[in-house]
Amino acid sequence: MLFCRVRLKGKKPKNKAYPKEVKTIGDAIRKRRLDLGLRQKDVAKIIGCDKTTILNWERGHTHPFANHMSKVVIFLTRNRVPKC
Repeated sequence: MLFCRVRLKGKKPKNKAYPKEVKTIGDAIRKRRLDLGLRQKDVAKIIGCDKTTILNWERGHTHPFANHMSKVVIFLTRNRVPKC
């Protein structure tokens, strides 16, 4: 039996949930979360809120209040993966 080692090179398609265009803060949070490979509950722990809150922000049902905004900005602007 012959074996052939083939390595395919190509970019993996983005997740369907990945926003095509960042229009809202929820889109920015989702994009950053997916880029880092984090779950909504991981982001919620980093920001200090409930995972349902992250879900509502990403879907555009609600927006972050001022008490969470500083941690949201830090999450969106850091170059490295934040600790959960």
